[in-house]
Amino acid sequence: MTSLPHFPYHRDPESSGSIRSSDAACECCGKAPGLLYDGVVYAEESVQNLCPWCIADGSAADKFDAEFFDAYFCDDDQNEVKMPPEAYREVFSRTIGFPTFNPIGWWVHCNQPAEYVTRNEPYEMVFECRVCHQRHAIDDLD
Repeated sequence: MTSLPHFPYHRDPESSGSIRSSDAACECCGKAPGLLYDGVVYAEESVQNLCPWCIADGSAADKFDAEFFDAYFCDDDQNEVKMPPEAYREVFSRTIGFPTFNPIGWWVHCNQPAEYVTRNEPYEMVFECRVCHQRHAIDDLD
């Protein structure tokens, strides 16, 4: 098996619990790479088995009109920030999801979406700016 694809906005999908071992085939590409996405797929049709490669290259989002987050971009105070359409696609449709309790604010810093780093249990999601490397925690209250 090849290594996982790089997700610029999700640092470590394995440690965040977003990957599971499985012999099942991906519903997008039909291959059985041994690893599948373990998270929510926001799509009209029920999709259970997607490989990380189909998420990363956008083919899963295209085939199922899917997203992997119920989210919006936000500033330090969790006020909504409007971003270019490509930012929405890259983060919400081509980034592998991670568990959250509610719709989340995805931190924006230096005029671009930050990278999800980790969760400080139980309620803080830690993001890091991809430009200046500043970190910021977003509350994910249930």
